[in-house]
Amino acid sequence: MIGQTRASAEWLKSAVDRQRGKEARSLRRLLEASKAKAGAEATLARYRNGVARFPRDADLWYGYGRTLLETKRSEAALEAFAQALHHNPAHLMALEYFVSLSTIAQFGKRKGDIGPAIDSLAVAIDRRDADTFGALDFLIPHGRTEAIHRIAGQRADKLGTAAAKIAVALEKGVEEFDIPQGHDTARHQTAYASVLLARGRYTSAVLLLQSMSDTSVPVHAVRRAVRRALAGKRPESAVPLLHILKRVKPQDSWVSKQLSEFDETKRVSNYMLTRAGFPLPPRSPKPRYRPHPKKVLYTLHNALPYHSAGYATRTHGLLSGLNRSGFDVEGVTRLGYPFDMPGKADLGPIESSHLVDGVTYSHLSTQPGLEMKKPLFDYVQRYAAALEAFASQRKPAILHAASNHWNGLATVTAANRLGIPSVYEVRGLWEVTRGSRNPEWVDSGMYRMIARMEADAAKGASRVLTITNALKEELIRRGVDGEKILVVPNGVDTGRFSPLTRDEDLAERLHLQDKTVIGYIGSVLDYEGLELLLEAAMLLKKTRDDFHVLIVGDGAELQRFRELSETYALQDIVTFTGRVPHQDVEKYYSLVDIAPFPRLPLAVCEMVSPLKPFEAMAMGKAVVASNVAALAEIVQDRETGLLHQKGSVEDLRRVLEELLDDASLRELIATNGLRWVRDARDWETLATSVTTVYEALTAS
Repeated sequence: MIGQTRASAEWLKSAVDRQRGKEARSLRRLLEASKAKAGAEATLARYRNGVARFPRDADLWYGYGRTLLETKRSEAALEAFAQALHHNPAHLMALEYFVSLSTIAQFGKRKGDIGPAIDSLAVAIDRRDADTFGALDFLIPHGRTEAIHRIAGQRADKLGTAAAKIAVALEKGVEEFDIPQGHDTARHQTAYASVLLARGRYTSAVLLLQSMSDTSVPVHAVRRAVRRALAGKRPESAVPLLHILKRVKPQDSWVSKQLSEFDETKRVSNYMLTRAGFPLPPRSPKPRYRPHPKKVLYTLHNALPYHSAGYATRTHGLLSGLNRSGFDVEGVTRLGYPFDMPGKADLGPIESSHLVDGVTYSHLSTQPGLEMKKPLFDYVQRYAAALEAFASQRKPAILHAASNHWNGLATVTAANRLGIPSVYEVRGLWEVTRGSRNPEWVDSGMYRMIARMEADAAKGASRVLTITNALKEELIRRGVDGEKILVVPNGVDTGRFSPLTRDEDLAERLHLQDKTVIGYIGSVLDYEGLELLLEAAMLLKKTRDDFHVLIVGDGAELQRFRELSETYALQDIVTFTGRVPHQDVEKYYSLVDIAPFPRLPLAVCEMVSPLKPFEAMAMGKAVVASNVAALAEIVQDRETGLLHQKGSVEDLRRVLEELLDDASLRELIATNGLRWVRDARDWETLATSVTTVYEALTAS
């Protein structure tokens, strides 16, 4: 009787599982159709609900991960793929993405241990539905010999068994495997090619693949081999494999994009730059003209009056301070600007220069038109030539470039030809910023090219400035001489940003009376950690109602965070204002008591410091920040602010609650921060560090 009861229970469970599996498959089809029609962003919430409803469905987790990737949420995507593998360790597509995302570069190191996932796959190959053929693409490169032998010993007549037998034969020292001729020839060719690819024998594999029909080519194995080659020391070995994929999948945009980076028909291709470095000219032994000793040209990616975000703010602060120090520093925007920026294509002709608060901004491009940036070498030569001509009129003693490498390479090239010193100011590494949002891109040829170009620009410059110690250390890791690098951090105009009396009319309009305001004022981006702030607010709301979260600003993630606030039922304690007029920013600061900066533990946040914490301190606000390296350089814990553990919602909640409970601590932190920025981080003070560099260069 007990046995019958147990059997009935097992049958019932099996029936329930089959029904749930059927429902999950139906949901996956609906979600994919929805994504095709409405887009990934619009389908994300439905996917999130789907995995909550069917948490054991690996395919649903995989689809969720792909959707997260398409919406640039790479950290969450990595977790989704990990969940897919937890429920099905033999899910090869999830494993491929998991491996790719786990090899994101951070400070030049690899993070993410893929070993356990490969070990789990080695166990899962014994499942009846396991794709043993595809599994070999991972087991062979990672040396899981015992699992390969188990596949080879299977009695089933599978393609994976045939491939594993070939792998075992090659492992035992057989130089070449004789492919049987006959009706099964194509099958053995497919198996042999996949093994050669997995073993890294790309030349032999290509010879075999070229003789095979398109239908016999193991496309997944070739693509995985391409990814390994691109991430390795000889990325050019991927080219013949890419041509195979191009033959089989002529419409594949990823394949076309990778091949374009290896285009040798161009005079100096981006691939050649990645491999050999940028060919900077040697510095002329004497200046082409008689330089004005206090004249400097400062090349810029963007500038006032067309842009006013953090990059332009730092520029204007430094230039204002430098020009008051006795130097004549003129901003010069790069070739193609501003017409190549979003929304500026129809700008029409512009003036050759603008005077903004006593600072001159000149423009190399004044007529509409798009400057092509590819190939990079050609763009840099055109840019450098235009800069040389402009400098020959102004006769500067120094050329100073601010990020990115377009400016750095063109400025060093022009300075060397003119026979004058150059400075490269690294404000951030843009490939790291993009890689933090899209980890898959980190292993691309373009990522490596940009990283090499940033290093080459810094190596070629006479002196290098960085805005954080973390950036300095990264450049040293890339081969730049640390002796010539000086850290000139971000700062603030303490004349503009200073404590204000609370704007009670604005507080009333926003319904903030009698509330302690936790206020974020800045760009609403994924890596700023605002999701953590909302989650911390949700936790705080459970025990108190004496606070309000104010988020002022616009950005790519504004709509998502608004929706998340609704999901968390925070409408009564969280207000999003969106973009506010530039001149009203100080009014909103006047309402803030606690200014949080919970940046996420990503490479861009570790290396690059934002301007906003300095503004908050100058306005007399108690700053809370995550302990990413760039913010830990700014905030002295419990002196000029409070630090919380990066990425931790619970620790952010703890720190916010401490400040909510202790008004005297808020006042102490705010007072200390205000004193510190006035003493050490005013642009006037920071400009003296740059003038010291200028004076040393012109004296030598």
